[in-house]
Amino acid sequence: MPDSLPLLTVVLEEPGPLDRESATFRRLLAARLRYESQLRIVHFEETLTTKAIAALCDSLESKYVVFMRATQQLSPSYLATMLDYLEPRNIYLAEPVVYAGAIPKNVSATKIEDAYCYARDTDIYGVVFNTGRLALALEAIGDVDRSALYLSYRLYWSIGAVKPLSIGFSVATDTKAAIGLSVESDVERLVPLIATASKELRIYLVRYLALFLRGLRAEKATQVSLNHLRDVVRSFRLVELVRFVEPLQPFEAAWIRWLGGPGPEARPFKQLTGGDSYLLFSEGEQESGDDLLLYRLTCGGDVLTIRKSYRPHDNRPGFGRAGTYDFYSRPIGPQSTMLFFDRPMQADDNAEHLYEYFTRKHPEYTQAYFALNPKSPDWPRLMDKGFKLLPIFTTDFYEKFLISDLVVSSQIYNVRYRGKSFANSRFVYLQHGIQLNDMTDWVLSKYYDVFVATGELEADYMSALAPNETLNSGLPRYEVLAREKSSPTHLLFMPTWRFNLHQVSAESFSKSEYCRAINELITDPLLLNHLRETGRVLEVKLHPNVEKRAGHFKFSEHVIQSELGYREAITSAEMVFTDYSSAVLDAAFIETPIAYYHWDAADFFREQPYEARVDYSYDGLGPVFHKHSDLVSHIVQEDYLRSNQLFAKRRETFFRGVDPANINASIVERMLSL
Repeated sequence: MPDSLPLLTVVLEEPGPLDRESATFRRLLAARLRYESQLRIVHFEETLTTKAIAALCDSLESKYVVFMRATQQLSPSYLATMLDYLEPRNIYLAEPVVYAGAIPKNVSATKIEDAYCYARDTDIYGVVFNTGRLALALEAIGDVDRSALYLSYRLYWSIGAVKPLSIGFSVATDTKAAIGLSVESDVERLVPLIATASKELRIYLVRYLALFLRGLRAEKATQVSLNHLRDVVRSFRLVELVRFVEPLQPFEAAWIRWLGGPGPEARPFKQLTGGDSYLLFSEGEQESGDDLLLYRLTCGGDVLTIRKSYRPHDNRPGFGRAGTYDFYSRPIGPQSTMLFFDRPMQADDNAEHLYEYFTRKHPEYTQAYFALNPKSPDWPRLMDKGFKLLPIFTTDFYEKFLISDLVVSSQIYNVRYRGKSFANSRFVYLQHGIQLNDMTDWVLSKYYDVFVATGELEADYMSALAPNETLNSGLPRYEVLAREKSSPTHLLFMPTWRFNLHQVSAESFSKSEYCRAINELITDPLLLNHLRETGRVLEVKLHPNVEKRAGHFKFSEHVIQSELGYREAITSAEMVFTDYSSAVLDAAFIETPIAYYHWDAADFFREQPYEARVDYSYDGLGPVFHKHSDLVSHIVQEDYLRSNQLFAKRRETFFRGVDPANINASIVERMLSL
């Protein structure tokens, strides 16, 4: 062992067995061998907390410390560059350029500007702290959550600006943006209220607060008081920066404005045709009256009630003000520009089917466009069908969006251009799937004039959140599916994705329970033998977020990755099964047998941005299996071919209110009335 103390300790957080084949671990190990006297690696086998970090600081002998997770990623030169930088200096903080996704080849080309600051993860990972300075700071700020430790450290030592080194680090996840964050149960303050003039820090703080508020909507309770939240907003003048929050987290933006007060409890949220929707924030257990009760949250010793109401246009602040344009002022008519789109690289979803119906039934609307990436394999197909195609997310697209009177899509994107957004213009959301899970927090964060529901169960759920916007018509593709159902040619497996695996390394993905369970099923000898003997093929339709991982699955002659479009795959299926995807309801709608395979029922919702709303065992439209052997038996014995009155009755109840022959007509009637 060398006599000198190490310069840097890498604390690798990995509860449970360490993935020694991961790119991050192998890169750390190589650096450890090269810089033996300067570098130490500590495997921390629990989740890091502020208290754990304080204890580590007391035990570490190195001058500097950096915290990492095995699933995160670092550029090849990360450690070499960092050590070279640290050796001749005595600094408080050193950091790389931080990403949520893949590290680009040219890290130095990244623009460190406001947009980068707002998108940057502000947790402790990847940043090098001076161990002694961190220990001293923790004596004062040791009551904050680990996720706020980086921000609190910079506030404590008045580190207003940091110039990142020309190396990259990726936290390899974007889940916080969708689900927010939850702090430890005993945390009573987010950050110390130490004044700063740094815009960089204040942008970090407004993002952190927005993520905290988003997480609070899910958690429903915190020890952090409303007064502290107000102090954070006012001390750091965060209302001035709420524009960074609004595009992706409009609910939290309204909340921050209310915390910044003074002002009315009602905050405008979405402009609508017949009036506007408002969010109402008030202390105490207020009665809802005619308003919709959305949340009742506990904040320390305080109760915060959040409601929703609909009010006339002229109640809106600034209504009719000179210099502003009302995008609702022009009624929809044959002269209107309309935009339809599904995914940028993939059509064959609800927008395509509604567009085809609409342009056939209403040829007088000559300025209806379908937006798509020209590189999409669907582009030539739609061109042959006579679609008026528009390259999506181009200058021409945004110019058309600016003059459009209506946007219709199966996806919700943050489309903004020259003051126009879905907050102040007409948008019909067709959905891609059905709200089987509790998506309340997500649903309430989005702008739409019409939310297309499918059946009484979903419509009742949505009406409690958006009664004026909900339309129980059914999805446009269902009308096509009912019309085009063909003779069965294959079995179809449609697994959904796992939110927590979206950005993990290839090594971690290959070792995940998700990958193992799917491979165990599709390589089952009994299943493969049955497929061979009966001449059947099992097509596996991977979720678009998983297609890039297709090489990890063990396909074979009779179990193949499906290249069919959704419509063709489902209409020609003999039986369709999934884990949790609502896509199988397309099959159930046309009376094709379905089934569920819940191999991870105990853990699935733990790291997802939603919770179960439907009990599949009692409300599912097909049987639920937890062991792959039981599912295989169901297939091999062809149980799915036998009629089942229970599932037939559930299907009828689920889709109640939907007329298969008039789905598109119902949506068109509603959208033309906006």
